[in-house]
Amino acid sequence: MLKQLFILLYKLIAEPTSTWRSLAERYDEGNNESFYRNYMFPIIGIIALMAFVGTLLALERYDLSMALKSVVKQVFVYGGSFYLSAFVTSDFLFPQAGLPKNRPLAERFIGYAFALSFVIAMFTALMPMFTMFSYLIILYCFYLIWVGSSYFLHIKEEFIVKFTVLSGLLIVFSPLIINFLIELCMPGMKIK
Repeated sequence: MLKQLFILLYKLIAEPTSTWRSLAERYDEGNNESFYRNYMFPIIGIIALMAFVGTLLALERYDLSMALKSVVKQVFVYGGSFYLSAFVTSDFLFPQAGLPKNRPLAERFIGYAFALSFVIAMFTALMPMFTMFSYLIILYCFYLIWVGSSYFLHIKEEFIVKFTVLSGLLIVFSPLIINFLIELCMPGMKIK
């Protein structure tokens, strides 16, 4: 299962056009159970595991409470970002792009569009010293959304630019905003 997950992540990043086409052909209307079981939950779990290990390795002394805080924070940040982005996409961006509101379709699209963000989160959770470099790579996310909106969502050409920019901003900034809110509301969650 994990091998297939990493292959899918690789293909979404390295071969987005053919991968989005393949995902569109395999899309099962309204049934996201296998999507969650085989894609979303394992990715969030891997990010959490990497955060646990990365926090233990980064600290001068082993502090289990800090590692567990890091796990909880990453689950909130990336799980919350996924759900927030899927909600906004389905209820606000789909109607602007001429599509009907469709939460299962939005969840799949956002989940796959987050592929690069998830991979970056895995690496930066394990090796926090590469965080600044990851901000440059995240711009590729806009291209992934552009291709996905064409081949997976079949958005008309006149709406693609606006949809790509708004979805891209949502995917790029929602983890940062949720992370900021967590640290603001719960100062104990700030990883030193």
